[in-house]
Order: sequence, then C-alpha cells, then structure tokens
Amino acid sequence: MKVYIDGQEYSELPGNADAASILNVVRGEMSKNGRVVTEICLDNVVMDEEAFLNVTGGFLARFTSQPVRMLIRESLGEAVNYLPKLTQGLEEIALHFEKNEIAVGEGKLADAAEGLDWLLLVFQNCSALLAVDEEMNGSGLGELKPALSESVNSLAAFHAERKYPQIALCIRQKLIPEIEKFSVFIKKLRDFGASTQ
Repeated sequence: MKVYIDGQEYSELPGNADAASILNVVRGEMSKNGRVVTEICLDNVVMDEEAFLNVTGGFLARFTSQPVRMLIRESLGEAVNYLPKLTQGLEEIALHFEKNEIAVGEGKLADAAEGLDWLLLVFQNCSALLAVDEEMNGSGLGELKPALSESVNSLAAFHAERKYPQIALCIRQKLIPEIEKFSVFIKKLRDFGASTQ
C-alpha cells in the first residue's frame, strides 16, 4: 500500500505493514510536527480511524493532518457556538413535556443527550491536549462534573418511570443551570487555547 501524508509520499514503511502499524507510524510522524490526523482516504474512500483499522487491503492511503492547536481552537469555537443552541433546545424539550407532546420531547431529548456527550468529549480532549485539567478543576469544575452526571441520571430515571413533568422540572432547574456554569469553563479553555498560540 502506498501511503501519503499531507500530499507527500511516505516510503519508510515495510512492504507488509498492516493498517494498525501504518496508522501508528503516521500518527508518530504527525505528532513529531505537532499535528494530528484529520482525514483518512483509502482508495478514494474517506473513512475514520476505526474503519481504517479494519481494512485488510488497499492500494493508496492518504492521510491529511492539521496542527493540534488549530484543531483545538476550531473544536472549542464550535463548542462555544453550540452552547446556546443546546440550552435553547433543552428549554424547548421541557416545554414539549409540559404540553404533553411526549414523542417530540423524547426525540429532541435524545438529540440533546448526544450534543451534551459531544460537548463533554470536546472539553475532555481539549483539556488533555492543552494539559490544563488540574488548573480547571481547582475552580469548581470538580463539583460540576458529578452534578451534571447526577442530573442526566435523574432524567433517565424520570424517563423510565414516565414522569414527564419531573423531566421538564429537572431540565429547567438543574440541567440548564449546570450547562450554563459549564459554559464558563469551555469559554475559559477556548481563551486559554487561543492565548497559547
């Protein structure tokens, strides 16, 4: 398999290298230069890392990268822009449950849960890449994480018991205020990431 990294052929791979070893070598090369894989294209098919690891053949693999700092800045920018959409969406969900529009509320709640998961993942990954975990925890984040988790667990329990008014109340009184507190940490992280460029 021929391998290209950011348009340049990489020829230092053994001829019988499997997908896992190719990916490890490419990651290693990119990390030397402060970059991270952002796209994998095998025989003109774009795929994620997991799909690439499962391939057993292929002729041409193209890896595209981006500076880690740029990826962090873009990811945190997207997260900050997403926060008001998430809180507005949660307000609408609470309203649906209050109006007894259960099916609509449930569908949107699933989307909001995915969005919250994405937000937490971006924060976790960017914190690790910027190595600021402990600094952030000292300012109240340590207490906020379990509170968010407890709110999500309460929502799941209310949903299982079909207690829709309680879902609306939990969203309004607990989850939205916690997400608004969490937004402060995401904004701090974004500002920190931008200041270390």
